[in-house]
Amino acid sequence: NKRKADGWRLRMAKLATANAALQTPPLPRLATTQRAPPSCKVSQQARRRPLLSGFAALSVLLPAIRRLARRPRLGRMSKAAALLAVAPSTTGDGRRKVSRSMNDREILQALQEQHGWSCQDMGAGGNCLFLSMASQVSAEDIQALLLRYPAWETQLGDREELDASWESKPVRERAALLRRIAMLDEADFIAELSTLVARGDPLPSETEWRTRELFTDMAEEFIGSNKTELAQSTSGYVLYDRVREAVRRYSLQQVCEYVLANADEYMETTGREGNWAGSSEMAALARALCRPVMAYGNNWVSQDEVQLVETAAGSEVQPYFAAYPAEESRGEAIRVFQTQGGGHYQMLS
Repeated sequence: NKRKADGWRLRMAKLATANAALQTPPLPRLATTQRAPPSCKVSQQARRRPLLSGFAALSVLLPAIRRLARRPRLGRMSKAAALLAVAPSTTGDGRRKVSRSMNDREILQALQEQHGWSCQDMGAGGNCLFLSMASQVSAEDIQALLLRYPAWETQLGDREELDASWESKPVRERAALLRRIAMLDEADFIAELSTLVARGDPLPSETEWRTRELFTDMAEEFIGSNKTELAQSTSGYVLYDRVREAVRRYSLQQVCEYVLANADEYMETTGREGNWAGSSEMAALARALCRPVMAYGNNWVSQDEVQLVETAAGSEVQPYFAAYPAEESRGEAIRVFQTQGGGHYQMLS
């Protein structure tokens, strides 16, 4: 009887240990559990992360695996159940706005059902953003741009020649021109920002928004390449967390000072063929081309979930980034899809 009692107590102790393991609270994000590869702004050197030892890695991963195994995937939930798993709010026009955790497949399926859009990979590497946009830009867009910014003609080429040859140019040549256009517009924007700051004028809302976007991209570029004071003043293994920390901590005055102090180095780096580009360059092209630019997918630098708006037809996926021209738009939006929350762009049409 004593042996039976001891055996029973041993089994109960093992069961209690197993239950405690299953109820382990979420652990902080570590390099081994990073959800997505580094975004387009990260250098190859910055992609190397320190690994945990074998036993330490198991102690981190096993509880996470158990939690994931118990958690149903949104793609398999009923529509009613999925709506219970989101955080509601409302838009300016009163429509219900929600956020939801979605993977690339689920986002693309929703965009296909709602708009008939699908992705097309136009090329890998640091040119992927401009390659994904090039086929959506027309000769008329370029002609109108050179009429608005005649000083750029010396940098881009003869207006009439560009107008006649744009459609016949290989997509890589068009992408290279779009990169140059983005850099020219960013240089103009930096000059405007510098003037406002020197005079002590308050920043217009659009200027403040774009300055913060530029700061976020600079933080991603320079923290990832271990440059400037941002790389030394933020800590942690996960790049996205360090960028968010910098964005959260810096005041608007500090943001402006940092952007102006590091603009030349940033534009020199981003202006090089093959270097990664991001939302700041989308904003530049939206203003230069007078076309909205929208990016869909996940974006781990700025958000954890995908935003949706409830309509009569269902939940409509919203872009994680949208830039609109100051003037009346010349055409429909240029659309791209960012894969895996950061790392590659594809054309969305």
